[in-house]
Amino acid sequence: MTTDAKLVRALQVTLGIGIVTLIGFAIVATFWTTVDGGEFKYAADYWYTAAGVPIALVGIVHAFVVHRLQHGRDGRLGAVGTWLNAAACTVLAAQCAASALAGAEQRWGPTYLLCSALTLVALALLAAGSWRTGLLPRWVLGVWPMVWLLGSFFAIGPGPLLLVALYIAFLVVLPRRVAEHAQRRGDSLPATAVR
Repeated sequence: MTTDAKLVRALQVTLGIGIVTLIGFAIVATFWTTVDGGEFKYAADYWYTAAGVPIALVGIVHAFVVHRLQHGRDGRLGAVGTWLNAAACTVLAAQCAASALAGAEQRWGPTYLLCSALTLVALALLAAGSWRTGLLPRWVLGVWPMVWLLGSFFAIGPGPLLLVALYIAFLVVLPRRVAEHAQRRGDSLPATAVR
């Protein structure tokens, strides 16, 4: 199995985890009662906050795999965007984990807002670098940063379902595009990598 095929498979598993997490997150955000800051009172407070950890980790892996699948063609914008996203998501995951473990919202100054906004900027940089590579449709690149933000750390109610839809689009489009790019380069991906 080629490196690209392994990356596609890893992304499929990662986005599957992301989809399951986001559906649970949307259910909690839409139907369950949560407190707005302070000490947690309900089980939903823990579920709502703890979901941020896998959401952030999926965000890191997703960006890294897309970056790697482009084999450097996304340039410095792609590399910088990928690393900024990883840094911001790591801080967000740590803050969500600390809050869930403490049973209360942990406010680290403006860190949550700044890191959430930084993921938007980082993914916009990655999308801009990816624009000319042709690996992803331009509409996917155009909506990715904003849908990420509205479906993850700025989500309200069923907002995470927007990100679920985008993840499904990635699952449908990316394996085919990777296989097409591999054929153009003279590589070949096994048929199982594009299903």
